[in-house]
Amino acid sequence: MKTAMKLHFPTLETSENLIFSHVFQPIFSLQNNRVYGYESLLRGDHVQNPEMLFEMAVQQKKLFDLDMASMMQSIFTYDEFGLPKQKDLHLTVNVFPSTLLNPSFLWKLEKVMRKVDIPPQKIMLELNESETVTYVHKLQEIIRYLKKAGFIIALDDLGKGQSSLRIALELEPDAVKLDRYFCDDLQNSIKKQRFLNWIASYFREEGVSVTLEGIETESQLTIARQTGIDFGQGYFLGRPKPLI
Repeated sequence: MKTAMKLHFPTLETSENLIFSHVFQPIFSLQNNRVYGYESLLRGDHVQNPEMLFEMAVQQKKLFDLDMASMMQSIFTYDEFGLPKQKDLHLTVNVFPSTLLNPSFLWKLEKVMRKVDIPPQKIMLELNESETVTYVHKLQEIIRYLKKAGFIIALDDLGKGQSSLRIALELEPDAVKLDRYFCDDLQNSIKKQRFLNWIASYFREEGVSVTLEGIETESQLTIARQTGIDFGQGYFLGRPKPLI
């Protein structure tokens, strides 16, 4: 089997052509104690922090180009390594809200899906919360279309952005991911434990799954299970790595 593909992205105006690839971090079903799927994470050979790469793209007005290329590469790499043939596994790919609103997004996504053996029901589109959500009504329309097509919609880093809870209510995602802040000192924070219990209960009643990010110790994992959190992600459960 080939190593993970790399993608040249020469349109970014830098001194060197950027080459980037993806690593994949497992997401665990905490109640069933099994791998639910993998989240693809961008890595650049010349950029240590992927956030810097996207900031660079924003400055050069090429965010859509980079975000779309990253999404396409994630899906193609995942398909190449045959993971979709394992029926229970899902792929999570990150996407900026502005990318969803781009007029060419839907047809480019449909073009990608025609080339791979992955049903939409096995792909979770995770909205990046680092970007301020504007044109909420238009975004709601796109999300409804994607959900009708079978894609799973998730909201990233709930609790990190000032308006993330409001956006979660308005966009009606299938899943939410809690920021790693809620794992910090979790074993000693009764307030955080109560919050996790409440948030898991609330979203369960709404039919929305909850993932806790940043699980790095066994005690954090145990508490997440006890509070009813559906899924977990973090170094204790598995580090991001290439598909080999």
